[in-house]
Amino acid sequence: MNHNKQFTQVLRACAIGFGVALSFGASGSTIKADVLYHEYCSVCHGDRGDGNSRAMKSLNPPPRDLTKAGAALPRDYILHVITHGKPNTAMVGYKSRLNAEQLAALADYVHNDIVNRGAAISAGMIKGISGTSGTTGGGSAPAVPAAGGGSAPVPPIAAPIPPVKPVAPEERADMAAPYPSGLKGEAAKGKEFYEKNCAECHGVKGDGQGPRAYFIRPVPRDFLHERSRLTLNRPAIYAAVFFGRNGTEMPAWSKVLTEQEIANVSEYVFQTFIRSGDKAAKAK
Repeated sequence: MNHNKQFTQVLRACAIGFGVALSFGASGSTIKADVLYHEYCSVCHGDRGDGNSRAMKSLNPPPRDLTKAGAALPRDYILHVITHGKPNTAMVGYKSRLNAEQLAALADYVHNDIVNRGAAISAGMIKGISGTSGTTGGGSAPAVPAAGGGSAPVPPIAAPIPPVKPVAPEERADMAAPYPSGLKGEAAKGKEFYEKNCAECHGVKGDGQGPRAYFIRPVPRDFLHERSRLTLNRPAIYAAVFFGRNGTEMPAWSKVLTEQEIANVSEYVFQTFIRSGDKAAKAK
């Protein structure tokens, strides 16, 4: 083993030991695995991996409590699921978003800092941290009582989908309104991001029928619906992408995208789905 490789492994071991999840790729770049976890995983699994997140009531089956998995979750299995996803759940694969080194670093973080740490806490080897996941705003979310007085929670997927109300005249948006700050969106550049990140919920066709849609409540927005086409102008789409939407699975993409990138994906949605009805009508 050469000195550089040995030094890298020592640093990595120290980082894991102190809870600072750092990995070093072949290019020498630092991969912050804890940041990757909080960007991609904590929205469902919670800040501490216990499944106590703002999404827990919206997913069926609910997110797994990784802190209690123990030996049932070996590192190789974790890497496989992170890479390829898990069928019949909301867990999607990230092989199109993260490279091999990032996937490996994320698997190491989940295995060492969440699964193994949780097992050590359960065994009384180390003390846990008081409190609950920060993604819920504090406090444990109570289970929804089952019908008939049972203790099992009612799967949110069983809840009926509320009807969509007709669009009132005052709700109609100005479809000529521009983006803020003088931004000009480029739909061609936004297409790739949409297909890799948004289509999983909203669908490739923008119809809200992506592979994750079945597991999510409230359901993802159907951009082809009349309400969407009458109320979602450029500023509205931009704001939803930038800030996210409270009470839904829609995240605030401003955490990872520039304003121009947000304008690009917003323009793709606007031109491809929202205004596609106008284009079809003019073609007749």
